[in-house]
Amino acid sequence: MSEPKSNFEEILADVRKTQKPVRTFPYIATQYLNVSRRGWRVIKSVNDLLEKYELICEPEFGSAWFYGEIEIKPKPKVGYGKSDNSVVETDPTPRLSLLKAANLNKVKELGTGNGLISVNRNTTVIEATTLMIMHSFSQLPILNNQRDVDGIVSWKSIGRALALGKSCTTVSDCKEDVTILDHDELLFNAVKFVLEEEVVLVRQKDRTISGIVTATDIGEQFISMAEPFLIIEQIENHIRKMLGNKFEKEDLIFSEKLEEKSREINNISDLTFGQYVKLMEDPKKFEKLKINVDRGVLAKQLEEVRKIRNDVMHFNTDGINSQNLELLRQTVNFLHVVTSTLKT
Repeated sequence: MSEPKSNFEEILADVRKTQKPVRTFPYIATQYLNVSRRGWRVIKSVNDLLEKYELICEPEFGSAWFYGEIEIKPKPKVGYGKSDNSVVETDPTPRLSLLKAANLNKVKELGTGNGLISVNRNTTVIEATTLMIMHSFSQLPILNNQRDVDGIVSWKSIGRALALGKSCTTVSDCKEDVTILDHDELLFNAVKFVLEEEVVLVRQKDRTISGIVTATDIGEQFISMAEPFLIIEQIENHIRKMLGNKFEKEDLIFSEKLEEKSREINNISDLTFGQYVKLMEDPKKFEKLKINVDRGVLAKQLEEVRKIRNDVMHFNTDGINSQNLELLRQTVNFLHVVTSTLKT
């Protein structure tokens, strides 16, 4: 297998020519497209390039950790007797491999962290607890080698052993079993194990243990995925409250470009976010709101929110950046002030 290259389309051309897999990273593709994150448009662009060169990516470009390894390889040939219409489907479902904590060995290779810290069965409890205190860990995996797991040692397992009168000299005296999940396990399935067992280990395709995922890691990931949704919902609720019953049905007729012909608009709740912005942009319609704010500034802010909303609703794999999140927070706080002054 070839070593990673730096130009994404050159990689694709090379794989197509040689029919041999090549390893690379998602950030190589984003650099090639001159973007920093994987929004839905970026994922589509990469998938289109893969289709152009008749290739596939494992794990999928959209679900792999941004700095984790992916493999580009030829698309499987249609077997004898199979339909010529067979296609390789892409799966946008978040995987366990999306988490940084599931890729700790790669973190070490990239020089951005210590990697997966573990102990072996002969490690003393004093050494293990020292490591846990030093790194603010609640548990450590017990590994005989990169692939052989002997269990896990934690504050809980040590406390349980001591409470039962056991002698705890080495970690093998106070270990407990641990669940191991494959790196491509569905994130939502992994959550069930983590909530029940507090921690799981992650196994790569080559059977090496690459990470340890806790409830904290899962919580951070879901907060990053859920917070934009929740804020956008609040923004839309505030907008609907602000618009209220101030418009007649004829006011809700928009230009052909924005009109959704298949959807009848009878009231404010039938509008898209883009149509909310269009209402704000219209000086005559904006006057009906009777709010003492600058129309241009508000319309411009909501247009930025609309763009962010598109990425969020398409489940941007990398979430949104801190500037966009701050803009959403700023907007919802502003709208809260405005709507709190409205007469009910």
